[in-house]
Amino acid sequence: MRFSGAPAASVSRQETTPFPSDSARPVKESAAICLAFVTLTAAAAAMACLLALLPAAGHDQMWFLYMAGRVLHGTHLYGPQLFDSNPPLIVWLSAVPTALAAWLHLPSTAVAKLLVVGIEAAVATICLMQLKALRPTLSRTALWALAFAYVVVFAIMPARDFGQRDHLLAVLCLPYLLAAAMAVEGIPLARWKAVSIGIAAGIGLSLKPHQLLVPIGVEAIVLWKGYTRHRSKELRFLSCLRPELLTLCLTCAAYLAAIRILTPDYLTQVLTILRDTYWAIGSLGPSALLLQAIQLHVLAVITLALQFVPRPASLQSTPRTLATILIAAGIASTIAYYLQGTGWYYQQIPALSFFALAAWIELLDLASQLNLSLPRWTPWAAAGLSALALALTAYFSGYSLAQPLTFPSGLAADPDPSFFAALPPGTPVAILTTEVDLSVPPIFLHHLLFAQRMNNLWTLPAILRNETPTPGPGGPVAPKRRIPLARLAELDHMQHAWMVEDLNRWHPQLILIERCQDPAVRCQVLEDRHDDLLAWFLRDPAFRATFAQYHFLRSSGPFDAYVPN
Repeated sequence: MRFSGAPAASVSRQETTPFPSDSARPVKESAAICLAFVTLTAAAAAMACLLALLPAAGHDQMWFLYMAGRVLHGTHLYGPQLFDSNPPLIVWLSAVPTALAAWLHLPSTAVAKLLVVGIEAAVATICLMQLKALRPTLSRTALWALAFAYVVVFAIMPARDFGQRDHLLAVLCLPYLLAAAMAVEGIPLARWKAVSIGIAAGIGLSLKPHQLLVPIGVEAIVLWKGYTRHRSKELRFLSCLRPELLTLCLTCAAYLAAIRILTPDYLTQVLTILRDTYWAIGSLGPSALLLQAIQLHVLAVITLALQFVPRPASLQSTPRTLATILIAAGIASTIAYYLQGTGWYYQQIPALSFFALAAWIELLDLASQLNLSLPRWTPWAAAGLSALALALTAYFSGYSLAQPLTFPSGLAADPDPSFFAALPPGTPVAILTTEVDLSVPPIFLHHLLFAQRMNNLWTLPAILRNETPTPGPGGPVAPKRRIPLARLAELDHMQHAWMVEDLNRWHPQLILIERCQDPAVRCQVLEDRHDDLLAWFLRDPAFRATFAQYHFLRSSGPFDAYVPN
């Protein structure tokens, strides 16, 4: 499968036989291989439906759509009724599917997923034009092989994180990475395309500021490649003034200005609270982060090994340039994953995406250089493999042809759904937990009203670890970061006051409290300790007075339920 150029006399053969071989019927062999990749691509698209489109959306996506709906109805973002740790861009973007869903009377999650599919289709179209500019003689088989990789990387791999910020970032940055490869190869890019690519990448990177390391790493490669190919300082300087890069920077700057103008509370209030408390959530050390991302590091090692496989005929080929750019982006995204410190899978998606694409491009280029040929029964093997993969995916996802119109949500079984069975839509409900996966989905799916300003108690772990250090075999374990006593008292009062205000504002008809003090219950980011959440809140006289209006209903799973007297 050829990516690199070929002499004029061999172009026609390259287009019909992307895998050079000694076959007596090269055209038929090429058609068979192309058919195999078409089959694999179709199967990958079907698997993506089972893994990403049909299940329920992820908890973060639900929360952003919920926040967008509240904002569209006049709620002040980062105010007393809606407070979140994330910058506002994802809420602004989520307002589009939320408004469309209300107009069309469709579920907002379905509309959001379809919009993401549309974004991926648009990005694929732009990338196809860039690939044809990078290598005009790219064969149909190579295009289908890349299409297969695109579907796997950007539709299957995210699974329930389809539409998550990190997933969108990886998709929106891909044209920028191809534009960087075009700059290295000296291939011009139309100004309107460059501006569009820069805006898309700027929006993607603004979703997760940690990932601004990506353009830094990529531009370092562009400069280095420019130095090795063009010793002129003027040419190296001009590589930094490309329209797509300038537009990317201007987009990020415009977003920062928009935050300051439209949501200044994020800069003046949220960031100060994040600085003092969020470290307790992103608290994993390097070794723990590595163990949480074994697949990422294995893929990175494989990709780097492929990069250094000697291929004299293609040392300066376009595939090697593009793979190098993708590897640089993957390394930068891996560093960003470590900086976030949580170990969550979706934060690995950009690095996994870039490394996977680089590895696939390296493998295709290696196959081309070695003149590999595949047997004629390859399409049958691809069809069999596709059927097996689809059957296994359907089985392990819980999908059954006996009920073809229903699909397992894939959500956690807690809290007990029977808690919400008799509640009409719009009923205010409070869920006191440190895990967003247990608080947002039941509220969103049952169309209830979240009787809290935050989607979980994300400020509480830092407060608890400073007020009562975690017991250890050698005595109390000091918190990773000590909060000054005066500031700790402010945060303690703030969390108590917020909860009292929320209960008095919404008067929830159901309060669920996670039983973190139970040794059998492991509360997120408090797994090494057993704090009694209700007892902590009851220290406050105002909370005691408000909570006196509720009585215990029952326990189920990790939650205790309370209802009004």
